[in-house]
Amino acid sequence: MVFDPCPADLGCVTRWGTPQVVLISHPHRGHSCIEGLPGNARVFTGPGEYEVGGAFITGLGCFHDDQHGASRGKNTVYVVEMEGVRLCHAGDLGHPPAATTLKEMGKVDILFVPVGDVTTFSVAEARALVRALQPRYVMPMHYRTEHARPDLEPVDTFVTAMGLQPSEPRSRISVSSTSLPLNMQVAVMTCEGRVG
Repeated sequence: MVFDPCPADLGCVTRWGTPQVVLISHPHRGHSCIEGLPGNARVFTGPGEYEVGGAFITGLGCFHDDQHGASRGKNTVYVVEMEGVRLCHAGDLGHPPAATTLKEMGKVDILFVPVGDVTTFSVAEARALVRALQPRYVMPMHYRTEHARPDLEPVDTFVTAMGLQPSEPRSRISVSSTSLPLNMQVAVMTCEGRVG
């Protein structure tokens, strides 16, 4: 499963493998680059309920800005449940989710959240979403790296705002329903990183 594939000049692109599913939160170039992905993946690009290979996927409609999409358009937050683990990929969420959307997100074990403070919601809003959902793993995304996006805040800004200890970047994280940590952890992935 691949979320928001981006071209090499905009971020970390490494081994995608051969995905069965590609989930695209919005049609901007940095989130919808499916050219060159191997295989015949099923591609989902918006709200709805889907089931593929034992994964239950819910796409929740929202916006890429705080003006009901007038500035940057729509965004889809994906909630995926598989093998007893529930994850949420917020895409480029640009506003605090409504109470009904938070309820639809439900209990989340792993939260992929944009933390760069530019073209998405603010670091404070990202922190509020994390506090509302209380995931076991927080996977920051959409932030400045030494290779990409100097206009964004670095991940350390978010980690400091959360009041958590920064973790060493990881190249891989393996998760099962029985291996989730008891306390929330921020897991920063390297460009070669994968979650499995």
